[in-house]
Amino acid sequence: MRGIYALLFVLLVPLASSLRTRGRHFTSKRQRTALPVALNRQFQYALDVANPYWGRRGTKSTDSATEREEGAMFRSPAFKAFDFMMNIPIVHDVMFGVYRKQIVEKSEKLGLPWTEFMDEQWASLDRLEDRASAITDPNVVIPDYYYAPIHAYKDGNLCWESAMEEDLWSKMMIAPLYNNALDGDIQMRANWLTITNRVVKDPKTATDLGCGTGLSMYMLTDKWPSIELVNGVDMSPYKLAICEEKKGEMSPEKAAKYSLFHGPAEKTAVPSESQDLVSLCLVAHESPAWVSKAMFSEAFRILKPGGSFTMLDLDKENLENLLENPFVAAVYKQTEPYMGEFLKLEPRSDLAAVGFEVTQVDNASRSHRVYVATKPL
Repeated sequence: MRGIYALLFVLLVPLASSLRTRGRHFTSKRQRTALPVALNRQFQYALDVANPYWGRRGTKSTDSATEREEGAMFRSPAFKAFDFMMNIPIVHDVMFGVYRKQIVEKSEKLGLPWTEFMDEQWASLDRLEDRASAITDPNVVIPDYYYAPIHAYKDGNLCWESAMEEDLWSKMMIAPLYNNALDGDIQMRANWLTITNRVVKDPKTATDLGCGTGLSMYMLTDKWPSIELVNGVDMSPYKLAICEEKKGEMSPEKAAKYSLFHGPAEKTAVPSESQDLVSLCLVAHESPAWVSKAMFSEAFRILKPGGSFTMLDLDKENLENLLENPFVAAVYKQTEPYMGEFLKLEPRSDLAAVGFEVTQVDNASRSHRVYVATKPL
């Protein structure tokens, strides 16, 4: 198999080098990093994917979930060949640069002014950096798993590009599920909360685990006006800064209901049995299985008896069908490095193992599944 990989490498690198020269303008100056171009270094980078850099930072996790073998689709020779190619930095740089350019062009054709929006964000960088500095908890130690290059950003969720583009990517990724409607992401989240509302009635306190830039969190008080206080918890000070910035676009009454906290969603400072509702939106597929289970346990801890946990994430059955294509699986691994871990998760039984009673399972879209669970009285 290494011989096949080496042959693919020899054939692809000259082509990639040519494409990279022509496609250099696809990537912003802020995003571009110096890549080693010597062939032996490119080859070594591709081989190093078997031991990714975020798994080598600091103390290695001792949880066996991070050690387990990935799903069957990630073991096929075709997947391994595509995966190897995409992990050659020069190939990766070209492929995702071209893809990003295509997405930006498509968004602007649909009426989403990606370039203008990002220019405005970068123009506000000084203010955003002040917000990030103010919200950063110096006592928080970023765990190893959080350094993964989520969404093909070199620094994953720990960079400004990831935070600034989160809302844009959300709209573009969900739009195809709603006939390219730019509010498709809002429709999907609204469906999720409508399903949750079958069980949840008049909550007063809520916590959103992994709140990101607040896309879902800020919809909670619209769905349940009874909510008096929402805690938003996230590990990325970059995303929390964007989240805080959005408060300026709200009424003072709504903004006052939200408090943001820097820290891990699996171990918050929220008091035990203090919440009526805990939400988790599109976080599990970006996390190792053991972290998702820890978040389930944390939700159980902070919920009052009778309180509810609601989760929206990818529909595993739909995802498994999609990943039968080895090329698609390889692309997904580049953008969602914990996809194999997510496929091991069994939300219904994992929630029950924590002590929850699962009360609703439904789909918010053809690609997104909802789980609602209640903490027994």
